[in-house]
Amino acid sequence: MKYILLLFILLFGTQISAQRRSKVKLLHAKVLKPVVYNGMKGQRLIGNVAFKQSGTLIYCDSAYFFNRKNKFDAYGNVHIIDKDSVHIYSDILYYSGNSKIAKLRGNVQMKDKKMTLRTNNLNYSLKNKSAFYFDGGVTVDKENTLTSDIGNYYSKKKIFHFKRNVVLINPDYTMYSDTLIYNSNTETAFFLGPTTIVSETNSIYCENGWYNTNTNISRFQKNTLLKGKTQKLYADSLYYDRNKGFGQALKRVKLVDSVKNIIIKGSYAEYWENGGTSFFTDSALAIMISEEKDSLFIHADTLRLDFDTNQNAEYFYAYNKTKFFKKDIQGKCDSLVYSLIDSVLYFYNKPLVWGDNSQMSGKRIRAIVKNGKITRLYVDTNAFVLQHDTLDYYNQVSGRNFIAYFKNESIDYVKVLSNAQSIYFVKEEDNTLVGVNLASSSDMRVLFNGSGISNIIYLSKPKASLSPIKKVSKRALYLRGFKSYQHWRPNNKYEIFDWEPEKKDKG
Repeated sequence: MKYILLLFILLFGTQISAQRRSKVKLLHAKVLKPVVYNGMKGQRLIGNVAFKQSGTLIYCDSAYFFNRKNKFDAYGNVHIIDKDSVHIYSDILYYSGNSKIAKLRGNVQMKDKKMTLRTNNLNYSLKNKSAFYFDGGVTVDKENTLTSDIGNYYSKKKIFHFKRNVVLINPDYTMYSDTLIYNSNTETAFFLGPTTIVSETNSIYCENGWYNTNTNISRFQKNTLLKGKTQKLYADSLYYDRNKGFGQALKRVKLVDSVKNIIIKGSYAEYWENGGTSFFTDSALAIMISEEKDSLFIHADTLRLDFDTNQNAEYFYAYNKTKFFKKDIQGKCDSLVYSLIDSVLYFYNKPLVWGDNSQMSGKRIRAIVKNGKITRLYVDTNAFVLQHDTLDYYNQVSGRNFIAYFKNESIDYVKVLSNAQSIYFVKEEDNTLVGVNLASSSDMRVLFNGSGISNIIYLSKPKASLSPIKKVSKRALYLRGFKSYQHWRPNNKYEIFDWEPEKKDKG
């Protein structure tokens, strides 16, 4: 009984389905005659042929109509009107009324209120309102022309799926992709594979994301690269507004300026490509590349780069907890400015600079850079230099202002201008301590060698005394303002991320 009941249900369901299946109706033809075509009995229709099925009208010049099979083949000026919303034209149509599948061949055009699709071969489902082409097609809307080898169109949702050699041409850019979904309602393209967008001002690469062709707002993800005139911006994720020339980058962000030889990294960045300011934060790192592979590494809470209208970098800023490292010079300050126009570095708010065995400090410090190397260092107000002696003493020089001159990336000599004072530990050639020289002068010159201070020359009105170390009080061995911050000195490019290790200052 179970098998009989199941058979009855299947048969009854089939009959109901057959009853519900709509028939193709012949509305008009000038000539109608019986014919056998491709082994099937049917009718040959010629002149102003018109069919109807449900709400769909189909016109053509001639056709073979197989009423019992509920199908026909149409030729010449084929025109399908699907409920007044979709119009399809072609040279040939093979249509099955049972499946409601239209196979259109030759000079196919499909139109709705928003777009026109052209191809040579198109399969269209009147039931699902979906179209499929497989040997190349062109889709045009009010602003975009989109071509691909394979395409699917879902007319109810106004969504296209394009595959293989996808090209979207917009007046402002051209988009190349492997796989792309386009929503004609929202005018948004979604990328599902390697995609490149090329314009007069930049090019963009990503492997996932979306682009609104109406608002020019987009989100790019996975191996994202924005390439401008002089910069390349890499990121895991990039929000981009083409109209404003603005980008918001997230995770593994890297900006490369090929003209100024600068690389800036961080986990978050805001980028303006038409002049203005771009800034980086969250583990921010700047690398000033040297031709001799001795780069300057700078870290701060926030890094900023200013551009002119031609996108040429003019000023670099590092502020809040700034530290830098280069093999020959290291430093620490609250904020730093690098003028890329005249190659001058400015250090602000308790700046410290270390070179060789020496430490320099003052109210402000500025450095002159040439070919990636510091050639001069100006220390303004409360200038102080100290050098840790091999006998665990500190040679010291203080004054109102300093000018430090560099040679072969090391301090050659220092000019002390106004109110110069010094404490210098004099030694024999065998490193035996002779005594301590306490001196003051209006100006003086401090000479350096590879290990530190080698001599001090007093330029005017000197007052000096050489005394045995035992006859000098411990307090007299330190000039006013002395403080050693050696434990803050970064020993490599990784230590610039450590701001202030927990250790008491000596002095």
